[in-house]
Amino acid sequence: MPSPRRPLPDQRPARVRLEWGAGGASALAGVGTLAVVVDVLSFSTAVTVACAGGTVVHPYPLRDPAGAAALAARLGATLAARRGDGRVSLSPASLRGLGPGRLVLPSPNGATVSLAAAAAGAGVVLGCLRNAAAVGRAAAEHLAADASHDVLVVPAGERWPDGSLRPALEDLLGAGAVVTALVGAAGESTTSPEAAAAATLWRSAPDPVDAVRRSTSGRELVDAGWGDDVRTATALDADACVPRLADDGAGPAFRP
Repeated sequence: MPSPRRPLPDQRPARVRLEWGAGGASALAGVGTLAVVVDVLSFSTAVTVACAGGTVVHPYPLRDPAGAAALAARLGATLAARRGDGRVSLSPASLRGLGPGRLVLPSPNGATVSLAAAAAGAGVVLGCLRNAAAVGRAAAEHLAADASHDVLVVPAGERWPDGSLRPALEDLLGAGAVVTALVGAAGESTTSPEAAAAATLWRSAPDPVDAVRRSTSGRELVDAGWGDDVRTATALDADACVPRLADDGAGPAFRP
């Protein structure tokens, strides 16, 4: 007789938890969870900038360009292009001033993590440095609304060539900024060690914003000529917008 499967470690009874990537979101999120997906460079930042201007953003996995194009055509939406061809893209700077309308935004990490958390039954919002304080307040309100509610902060990370997760400093710092703001707003003390460690990293870094600029991902963008994206992403609390995933019948989309 096969031995019963051991339950996955889920950091409970902490009400504020942290786990990496789509796998972490799928394993730890559920009904009553507010999943805060943190992809600082660049999905969470790009969507926050777009939503702050009134754009409805449909996340889409990068691996299915034909599906993304079909969705954009069906909705009469703008389809984000690859960085560098002069059109709107995953580049946050390209989305400034976009205005009302719909945008289909393919992404290799943030979109996939967001959809995984939603599939697990969680509510999903996006967090980044630009809206950390606002997201912290929204998460505190979620905890206060019901004693059974919890918050799962999900740094998206990057990918190695073999598809495995590469933890990203900018996402851990962004997660720490959100947890710090949440605890400040809620006085919530039941944070998991993982979430508390991210907050400690954020608070103890001499200049966390500069650390994001000098991180592997930050330097990669700067070296490729996308320094404006890094500057946009590191504008701490520049937006009060909290993009929230919902489906109005046109498919999952982030709205302010």
